[in-house]
Amino acid sequence: MNIAIVIGHDSKSPGAFSKYLGMSEYIYHCEVAASLSMVADIYKRPNARGYTAQMQALQEMVKPCDYDLIVELHFNSFNGTANGTETVTYQGNARSLGYGKVFNEIISKKYKVKNRGEKTVTKGGRGFGFLSLMPCDAIILEPFFGDNGESLNFKDVQEYACVIKEWLLKIQE
Repeated sequence: MNIAIVIGHDSKSPGAFSKYLGMSEYIYHCEVAASLSMVADIYKRPNARGYTAQMQALQEMVKPCDYDLIVELHFNSFNGTANGTETVTYQGNARSLGYGKVFNEIISKKYKVKNRGEKTVTKGGRGFGFLSLMPCDAIILEPFFGDNGESLNFKDVQEYACVIKEWLLKIQE
């Protein structure tokens, strides 16, 4: 399986900040992605003005590579009490939904966090641009809430990267 991993957000818009981890989504996932370069191609969002322009530029970057799966790394943030793991896929993509189910089961079991399940989006929903523009199966991983103490379970980025590797191997069986 030919896989690409995209680091969610960018240095100008780094996403949620976790006081527990002491870093933003972008910085955290740059560290995670560094440990995944042996199993997938790593991409940062292109320098473009606005989310839609970034996703269109990303689409142009990945299209020639003929990937089977493109994964975007994120973590959630809400109100300090919400918790758990979830994945986001494009509505109607059963294969990506299945990948999300496996990811959530592995994360929930490994880190003892609530399994919030697999979410799907349609036009205008969170992550729609990424999920709808990628030229293959795509999924957004949201393994924890950075504004909740559960994020301390994920402090060891090497360990979390190993869990992603385990997931990638499992979905290729």
